[in-house]
Amino acid sequence: MTTKAMNIVAVTTSLSEDSTTLKLTDRILASAASAGESVSIDVSAEVINIRNHATALTDMTLTGFRSEELEAAFATIAAADAIVTVAPVYKAAPVGLHTLFWQLMDDKALSRKPVLIASTGGTARHSLAGDAVLRPMLSYLKGIVVPTTVFAATDDWGTVEGGRALTARIRQAGEELVSLTATIIGAGDDDLAEAADLDSRASAGSGATPGASANRGIVDEFDPANVTPFAQLLEG
Repeated sequence: MTTKAMNIVAVTTSLSEDSTTLKLTDRILASAASAGESVSIDVSAEVINIRNHATALTDMTLTGFRSEELEAAFATIAAADAIVTVAPVYKAAPVGLHTLFWQLMDDKALSRKPVLIASTGGTARHSLAGDAVLRPMLSYLKGIVVPTTVFAATDDWGTVEGGRALTARIRQAGEELVSLTATIIGAGDDDLAEAADLDSRASAGSGATPGASANRGIVDEFDPANVTPFAQLLEG
């Protein structure tokens, strides 16, 4: 069986040298590598710590100019097959330095890239912070966010039961990330272009609108022709 390659970039905001945020990042990447190995995919990983770019991010916010280090970080993300984003949660939201990094990226920067959201916090009360703040932001950047979000509270590191639950979440999310990424990189740009060309030629030959074969039988409720006038609704 041929071994395929997959590159995952983790964007983490570890505010100390030995933080739980960095530990969670390492465990997720290890889980993704294990998931890849099980299906003959060689997963490589690279970590970008936003902490190291704090000054450059502030300068870009105030001046609009990107430093060479930020350009390199953004280029690394652009070249990745998939992204893992991990941030500590403070006062019900991921730390501002982390969200600022994503806010300064170009629109569509994550186009067709699977993204796994993870975060750390003191208690489970903050477990939805990543979903509430980062999921819409990453979707705006055209990232494809996997269903499972990983949150690690203090108890998840200090108890047997919490540790097992965290391990299960990490494994589930890692498998989702690798599976989705493998599907996308398996159908590269050339394959997608060829499929679009075949659909276009088939539609032209039949006199149908390109893409109609995929949408046959589906009613577009936003098409003005299919919208019932408000006055008519009142009469009913």
